[in-house]
Amino acid sequence: METLVIVLIVISVILVILILLRIAFVRWKKSASRVMDDGDVMETAMGKLHYKLSGKGPVLFFMHGGPGGIDQAILIDSMIELGYSILSVSRPGYLRTPFVPLSYEEQVDHYVELLDKLEIDKVVPMGYSAGGPLALNFANKYPERTHALIMEAGVSTEYNMPSGAPDSIWMKLFQSKGIQDFLSWLTVIFVRIAFKMTFKSIIRLETSLDKESIKKFTDLVSNDKERREWIMSFMDTTVPMSLRKLGLNHDIDLLFSIENIPVDNISAKALLIYSRDDNDVKWLNAEYLESNLKDFELMETHGGHFMWVGEDMDKIKNKRIEFLKSINFAKFIEI
Repeated sequence: METLVIVLIVISVILVILILLRIAFVRWKKSASRVMDDGDVMETAMGKLHYKLSGKGPVLFFMHGGPGGIDQAILIDSMIELGYSILSVSRPGYLRTPFVPLSYEEQVDHYVELLDKLEIDKVVPMGYSAGGPLALNFANKYPERTHALIMEAGVSTEYNMPSGAPDSIWMKLFQSKGIQDFLSWLTVIFVRIAFKMTFKSIIRLETSLDKESIKKFTDLVSNDKERREWIMSFMDTTVPMSLRKLGLNHDIDLLFSIENIPVDNISAKALLIYSRDDNDVKWLNAEYLESNLKDFELMETHGGHFMWVGEDMDKIKNKRIEFLKSINFAKFIEI
């Protein structure tokens, strides 16, 4: 009889825990999905396009990484206080932009129609990671709409997945079916309650740093509030996965199809920020642009694909600001 009572108590406790987990998960997903209410949707000849425009001044056109969406532009929100506008769009299959298998060239045509409807003449395309090909295609196909170009760890040439990625927990998260949002939730929880361990697992994949350098980088970020908050904010812009998975899959297909992105028609001044330690967007992407762009500044940084929170964090911010101040924005439409 006592054994039966113990079994019933254990079962009851497990059921209560499962119910509480279910409630917490549903609440998190509802909160995380509020990003779908952010921004606006423009009807264009090529379909709907989810976008967000904030600030007043010259327009910085932020092209997000993968996974991502309009919300990822929060990573450069500080530029609004400096007198710039930020325009961001969700690529096909991300958030409220319906999935249509558009090429890079077709996507930038889509962007130009958006700019026309918003009465924006020129922008500064900013390519981050998987957003790099879009920034380059935009600047190359529409040089008359381009003030300047910024590439920060942006893909520019043949892409190779990081070694170890296919078997990583992160790839399992991206490829999972049915429980992808539950895994997204667990990831967000782990980032908050076990930050150091989680971040270390990320940079092991995203950098080519040795063991000692990884430890040093992990300690730097873990012990600094601003850097930790940057990482947690970034992770929030990659979930829930169900709202971004079609877009991520399309990004991957396009990335693997790249040979070289044409840049011969780019006349605007460019700022290139890359790291030799990057195991995702490797240094050859910087070398390709260095060899083929006419007017550029190349800044080499430390820390791999998370260089934005590495030891050069402030240098990257200051260089971006310094570069933009060097651009003549004599003619722009104030919004």
